Amino acid sequence: MPLISSSLLAPVDVVVDSREASKNKDIVEELKKKGLRVAVLELEVGDYYLLASEPSKAVIVERKTVTDFANSIRDGRIWDQARRLKEAAEKDGVKPLILLEGWLGVIEKRTRWNMAAVLRVIDELVLDWGIPVLPTHNKRATIEWIAAKAKSLGKPAEKRVMRLRVEKKPPTIRERILYVAEGLGGPVIARRLLERFQTLRRIANATVKELMSVEGVGEKRASEIYAIFNTPWQSDELERGQDA
Repeated sequence: MPLISSSLLAPVDVVVDSREASKNKDIVEELKKKGLRVAVLELEVGDYYLLASEPSKAVIVERKTVTDFANSIRDGRIWDQARRLKEAAEKDGVKPLILLEGWLGVIEKRTRWNMAAVLRVIDELVLDWGIPVLPTHNKRATIEWIAAKAKSLGKPAEKRVMRLRVEKKPPTIRERILYVAEGLGGPVIARRLLERFQTLRRIANATVKELMSVEGVGEKRASEIYAIFNTPWQSDELERGQDA
């Protein structure tokens, strides 16, 4: 199934995903004030679709605030979104882009994550996935860039709508493994644990001392990971009965 129908859109400069538009009406209104023709529709991938007179220059933009970026790393969504952006680019000849809005230092201030680990995610997106990551310092800068970029891609009447096709694929085994491991201590520790033990089974069978051999895993965290795999599960009803 194509993402959008050309009969509904021409001529427009930007297609804004309906979910993105409902949360950021100010962006839509500001883009219109800047003279852009904007359509609001549900997209299967990305938040903004910048049309171009040369179809190969069209851009699919995934907009992320730094907080959303951190959350998408934590729950593994970033890799599914990256895969789908990449798929759209390869199938239809458009350019994928992740727009990262805000100050990255917020992640470091609000979490215990090492900033190097966050930057490693960005470099993997850019170098391994081939998806550029464009930083903007706030929403105003995001609006200014979208407007300037859309205008640079040609006049609305000259722009063609690409019929984007994106399959929703289930997570790969590798992504599922990483997702489970991230629940033990976040994305940084997850990758270190997997590099050290190779499989979830080996992590589950590791002693507290063995877990502490992983960089960044102290005795407290090692004990918590050990407890996760070695504490018998109890139903809520049983737990309430014991507490009574």
